[in-house]
Amino acid sequence: MKMKHLSAIKKSFPEFNSSRQVKKVFLAGVGAVGGTLLKQLSDMNLKKPGLVRVLGVCNSTHVQWYHQSKSEYSINSLKRSPEKKWDSILQKLQTYEKGSVIFVDVTGDTETADLYPDLLKAGIHVVTASKLANTRTQDFFNTLHTSARQNEVQFLYETNVGAGLPIIRTIKSLIETGDEILEISGVLSGTMTFLFSEMDKGVAFSNSVIRARALGYAEPDPRDDLSGEDVVRKFMILARVCGHQIEREQVESETLIPDQLMGLDASLFLEKLPECNSIWQNRLENEHSKQCTLRYVGHLKEGKIRIGVESVKKSSAFGQLSGTNNLIQIKTKRY
Repeated sequence: MKMKHLSAIKKSFPEFNSSRQVKKVFLAGVGAVGGTLLKQLSDMNLKKPGLVRVLGVCNSTHVQWYHQSKSEYSINSLKRSPEKKWDSILQKLQTYEKGSVIFVDVTGDTETADLYPDLLKAGIHVVTASKLANTRTQDFFNTLHTSARQNEVQFLYETNVGAGLPIIRTIKSLIETGDEILEISGVLSGTMTFLFSEMDKGVAFSNSVIRARALGYAEPDPRDDLSGEDVVRKFMILARVCGHQIEREQVESETLIPDQLMGLDASLFLEKLPECNSIWQNRLENEHSKQCTLRYVGHLKEGKIRIGVESVKKSSAFGQLSGTNNLIQIKTKRY
């Protein structure tokens, strides 16, 4: 999960930098992402004391609360802290002034996403890296966003799409100024970009997947990335932000996982993956002979989403993508 949450929080609240009111943060999830955010907040407190306060953090089992005098935050005692109970956490967060608490979710956990309606209703801002809530049913999406407006709090999820790129805010800004989004196209999976750019260099498909996994670009079970579901979720969010009503079953998507490898356990899947090498090698050689290559591209047009592997010119913006870069193209009535 890639994100820059401190930047997201600061940019999303104009008063964050100017108001005398101290913003209070509760952080759910203290893994690689949450731990980095916690360090950023500690560093920020050293530079600008009193601007932000971390109330507490939790992982899947424990919750740790910080005394208000704390300005540097660690999770050294988290394992020895009380058992996590969401009811008591929510009850405590609601004791603070409405609109002063920011609940940050970097868990990717369904149970945590279930809390958003109650948090918003209680006047607590929600900032999330998780796509789970925004890609449930359209009714659930509508409920969240309506609740945020009615309770005058922010529900922010910029890092759901495009990592650090300000895609969602840009689209919202265009719509708010009267523009109309006609079409969105993009490569919105750093993992997929990495795989295809590696294969462009002659690296076998299976080796590209294994390397992406080793570098942390792919999940421990790479099928979570190769299925394309991550890109599906991103485009569903973009479609809904644009005002379209859409459910998962309406999205046309292509998986990179062969049927015969779908039901295997993760270790056997990786063992059998070289069986796919020749397929991708032949396909790419054919594309290269036409000065083209392959990229995993999504399209949103007229409320319909189509996602899959496409032939693109090597000289095109998509064709020149490398590493884990994302790229998005937005066509509007004005632009």
